[in-house]
Amino acid sequence: MLASLDPRALRERFGLPHPLSKFAANGTVKEGPYADAILQFIHDWTPEEPESARCKGAERFLLESERAFFRACEEAGIDAEKLRTHLLKCKLGELRA
Repeated sequence: MLASLDPRALRERFGLPHPLSKFAANGTVKEGPYADAILQFIHDWTPEEPESARCKGAERFLLESERAFFRACEEAGIDAEKLRTHLLKCKLGELRA
């Protein structure tokens, strides 16, 4: 029952790629707390009210942080520049998230 609620377990069970796999630096995203945190910030940023504390914090991490975002991406095997460029395009309305 609990495994059915875990997104990582569902991906593994059905052989689905990681949601950030198109931003993987070396072909695969390293599952773990860094990848989970990046995904959580993306989830917090997109559906929240623009002025909410959760949305503002996520935006600061994803788009403005000098070190934390890049460190988390490095640990997760994600190309930080590619992901940040994509997120900026989403914010500017050039892409749909």
